[in-house]
Amino acid sequence: MHIVTAHLLKTPLVRIRILPGGLRAELKERDRSYRKLVLIYLSGPVGNLLAAAAFYGSQGFGQNLFEGNLAIGLFNLIPAHPLDGGQILLIILYNRMGGSRAVSVLKRLSVVLRIVFCLSGILQIVLYKNPSLLIAVLILPGHKLLEESMGVMRFENLFTRRQRIMKKKVYPVRHIAAMEDCSLGEVLKKLDYDSFHIIYLLNSSMEITGSITEQQILKALESCSSQEPIKTIIH
Repeated sequence: MHIVTAHLLKTPLVRIRILPGGLRAELKERDRSYRKLVLIYLSGPVGNLLAAAAFYGSQGFGQNLFEGNLAIGLFNLIPAHPLDGGQILLIILYNRMGGSRAVSVLKRLSVVLRIVFCLSGILQIVLYKNPSLLIAVLILPGHKLLEESMGVMRFENLFTRRQRIMKKKVYPVRHIAAMEDCSLGEVLKKLDYDSFHIIYLLNSSMEITGSITEQQILKALESCSSQEPIKTIIH
């Protein structure tokens, strides 16, 4: 359903990866909107729920298909990354509060939900001798994948910022102060969704030694590592 929806929305696919929890379709980053992306993530659970509805009232193997699709559809709607519900929540939070706060909120929520479902999975084993829920929770990737997803969203946002500014004509500006030895990657994490950024560089005496824009950061990342100090841009 993810793949079908992506084609219907004319969002090109780059590749499909096989993960322990199923298939993951990777999209061409600059050719997608967040609204389309929400629909693509939502289509997976919706497909499972529609399949469950089709087998509702069946007996035997049909009953198994009903229960399996219902369980998978509801499980994937849980707002824990990298489940589809978590991906959708990440997009909503990023658009409302910026990258750093969105990641922080989703990390805490994911930890709480994982604990709840681990305990529920243990209870399921004790009562029904069924380890499926516990296995599903344990094979979910950790927070590293969440950081990677946010990094991709930040880059995508910077690449499309120019078009939004030209369309709106007036755009909010945010000022950030960073030490000269701060890395490009560290500064990138502080760039919010809906503001154009000007970064002031400080030396050890807290004096401003220069300023750069987010576009200069993007240009620098084309030839430099994200670990390079920010001062390399102006030297």
